[in-house]
Amino acid sequence: MPLLFDNPWLTLLAGAALVGLAFGAIAAATRYCNMGAVSDWVLTGDPGRMRAWLLSIAVAVAGVALLEAGGVFDLDQTRVNYRAAEFPWLRYLLGGLLFGVGMVLAGGCTTKTLVNIGQGDMKSLWAYVVVGITAAVLLYWSEARWFIDQTLAWPQLSFETVGIAHQDLGALLAGIPWGGTREHWRLATALTVTAGLIAWLWRMDHGQRMRRADLIGGLGIGLVITAGWLWTGSPAGQALMGEAALAFEPPKGTGTQSLSFVAPAAEVLRLAESPALGLVTFGMVAMLGVIVGAGIWAVLRGHFRLQGFRAWSQFASYSAGGLLMGAGGIIAMGCSVGQGLSGTSTLAVGSLIAVGGIVLGAFVTLKIMLYRALYPESRRRSLACALLADLRLIPRRCHPFRDEAPTGERPAGCSR
Repeated sequence: MPLLFDNPWLTLLAGAALVGLAFGAIAAATRYCNMGAVSDWVLTGDPGRMRAWLLSIAVAVAGVALLEAGGVFDLDQTRVNYRAAEFPWLRYLLGGLLFGVGMVLAGGCTTKTLVNIGQGDMKSLWAYVVVGITAAVLLYWSEARWFIDQTLAWPQLSFETVGIAHQDLGALLAGIPWGGTREHWRLATALTVTAGLIAWLWRMDHGQRMRRADLIGGLGIGLVITAGWLWTGSPAGQALMGEAALAFEPPKGTGTQSLSFVAPAAEVLRLAESPALGLVTFGMVAMLGVIVGAGIWAVLRGHFRLQGFRAWSQFASYSAGGLLMGAGGIIAMGCSVGQGLSGTSTLAVGSLIAVGGIVLGAFVTLKIMLYRALYPESRRRSLACALLADLRLIPRRCHPFRDEAPTGERPAGCSR
């Protein structure tokens, strides 16, 4: 394959930049935001951005399945081993919950945080710095890494104990002796999931058409995630990585991968400490591409505005949010993009659990903020009962605020 540069790793990084630019521009233009999807749904009942998120998952799942069935790439061995036989369910769930709470406190998921940075939001820049510092501590401090890898892996579960080498839905179904190869089950499962998501999208708003922005955002982001896998996992990408691995100082961060935005924040800090081309990773360049892509869109549309903190309470909220997103992203082995899009596109069960934790954490946090704003005189017990009723864990008739008129004001939804 002819190289864009003399260095094969630079060629791969150039592709990462293009993937990131596309992601950032699409997210900025369509207001694509995973936290915004949950926020709109909880605070206003608007399913638009949730439909965009689900559509992007459907597109990525179908794209990955078709390309994998065609032998274009193999996602059984990826840099973040989403399909690993080891199944630390507690990590997936706990990390997802922490990330979900954090993205509400920080005013947006990692996607929105990067888009906001590109549009001049210094609050989001600070939150992402905290994400990076937290992630770096958990990744590079040996004691913290040991705690996560060993303690949070309890109880040790592995699908290999029942003769199944991978944790994705297709591999699990293929492990049941009812005929068919793993490849056939993966394709059938992916197409079934895609069809189910499309049907759910139609029913979410009573058959109403999706808004054009949500449709473009869902399709575009799903294709970008697929493009990340294609660029790094195709024969051309694998050949470039093989050449890069033969260098005198092989680069870090090689391997088949798509987008994720927590670990790259830590990698930037490592690069700042010891600058070297080999420390520049695919994820890092893609992340910077998202910021630049969103920034270009903001400048062209006249939306670029420098913004800072207005109160110490806002600073504290963004700091806590960044801390929880950084910790949650490392513990769950991915964020709302790393697990919520790249991971789910492989149909890994762990990714699905992590996404469930992210949505649950955001849902609970948003509901608490909503009820505290609307019913400032309410007690903690009332909040707990309201959450249990909202989660359908107790009958709706037990909801403490069902017949009570609010005395406060409804909080604002997700950032613009």
